[in-house]
Order: sequence, then structure tokens, then C-alpha cells
Amino acid sequence: MDAIEKKLYSELRKTRQELLEKLTDDNASSLIKPMIKDELADIEYTLKKMDEGLFGICEISGEVMPEELLNIIPTLKSMDDCSKLDYFYRKSLFS
Repeated sequence: MDAIEKKLYSELRKTRQELLEKLTDDNASSLIKPMIKDELADIEYTLKKMDEGLFGICEISGEVMPEELLNIIPTLKSMDDCSKLDYFYRKSLFS
């Protein structure tokens, strides 16, 4: 694991802990809890991939995914996920 991956690993572990705390919070919305569980599952899966040395490898093609995107969204699973990110980008109406 290189330094960048170690930093991501640490951040993911912290996020996992925060999500677990939110799930046990009695004041948390029941509408939000399923989304928290989904995010938690993605983080657990990514941590497992890091432990196995498979982090950053596309699950479909075996290609190495762009490091810049993995630093932003470490739970990406495939190049297909990367290409779908454009759908979520918003362009400013004003330049």
C-alpha cells in the first residue's frame, strides 16, 4: 500500500465508524438509514479490496482506474462507474 492508499484507507475507516454511529443514533431518520447502509457496504467492500491488493482495478476489464477519481470517490468499482460520473456533473449557467 502506498502513502496515498494508506491515507484513503484511514479516511475510509473513519467514515465507516461515523456511519456506524449514525445507524445506531435513535434520532437518525428512518428514510436516511437505508442510504447509510448502502454507503457503509460500499466502504466495507472497498476496504476489503484494499486489504486484498485489488483497489483501483476495474472489476470488469481489469484496467487501472484513474487515481484522481479514486482520490475523490474511492468506492468506484469499474471504468463504467467512472464514465457515468459525467451524468452527475453540473455545468454552471453563468461563466
